Amino acid sequence: MGAAAVLVAIAVITKLGEFITAAFVISGAICAMTGIFVLMFSKGEPIDPRLVGLLPVQGCINLCRIGYDLGIIGNAYFLPPRVTGEAKVMQFNPTLPYKGITVSAKGSFPKTEPEGLVTLPSCDPLIQDIKKRNALVIPHNEEHLTQLIRETIGDFFEFAPRIFVRWHGSTVTITFHQYRFIAGCQYIAQESPGCCTRNPCPACSLCGALIAEGTDKVVTLDQCSVSSSSQDVNAVFSIVPQPE
Repeated sequence: MGAAAVLVAIAVITKLGEFITAAFVISGAICAMTGIFVLMFSKGEPIDPRLVGLLPVQGCINLCRIGYDLGIIGNAYFLPPRVTGEAKVMQFNPTLPYKGITVSAKGSFPKTEPEGLVTLPSCDPLIQDIKKRNALVIPHNEEHLTQLIRETIGDFFEFAPRIFVRWHGSTVTITFHQYRFIAGCQYIAQESPGCCTRNPCPACSLCGALIAEGTDKVVTLDQCSVSSSSQDVNAVFSIVPQPE
């Protein structure tokens, strides 16, 4: 690129005749094009999505094993700030059936009922990053919330090229078509399918947290299935009715 700038400058400043000037300009253009190609193809190889998918796997499995040893076998519930009094969505794994009542988030193990394990969802760094860098505002109606999930999962983080979101009563079904990091999902499914619903990965966790904060209701991940043939992940969330 430097050589191109020098050659063009010589052609512009000096008066060497039409043919010589044209030769300098053409040489400068060739150098510029060569420089552009070198810059475009000199980057390192992209990270293998299979390896990225495996990064959160063992942490997810370990937490599920610890919870099981402590008698905490309930699926993950995403609690909006209204339920915990915290400034962000929290994850709650109860020991008994949970009806959406207030949960203390002052410690990992609430001292008052309902009993269970309170943690930050695995997607929290993603949500905080997008709120900080892109001033994320979470809408409160289904249509805009659906659009936000598609744009966040598909366009911003590029977890999957196509996202399907379907609302049916209190159930929200989200499908990640051609999920890029499905290798991690497949590994967890072989180890223990229940890990996906007890301690969701950042992608499913992000969907649950967005729905919980957008609807201001407790949301739980009921099912999470993997299609090995099409590389699709299907997650089914349920919105828990507010207690009277």
